[in-house]
Amino acid sequence: MLGFFVGALLFAATYSTIVPPISAFINLGATILPTVFDVSLWLSIGFFVLVALTLFYFLERHGELRKDKTQ
Repeated sequence: MLGFFVGALLFAATYSTIVPPISAFINLGATILPTVFDVSLWLSIGFFVLVALTLFYFLERHGELRKDKTQ
């Protein structure tokens, strides 16, 4: 319990010096994945659709682990 209070005090003491530089560095504004990776929007949509369909296929094909409990 003492460690919690020590951590809270350290966080409160260093918050005003640590958080603003980190926030300024991390703040990228309104970004989306296609602009981050510099690819077409439709290419990224197609990639995520392909990943989702592959995941659904494998879950349907190999997801029969609890079939006896669902019947």
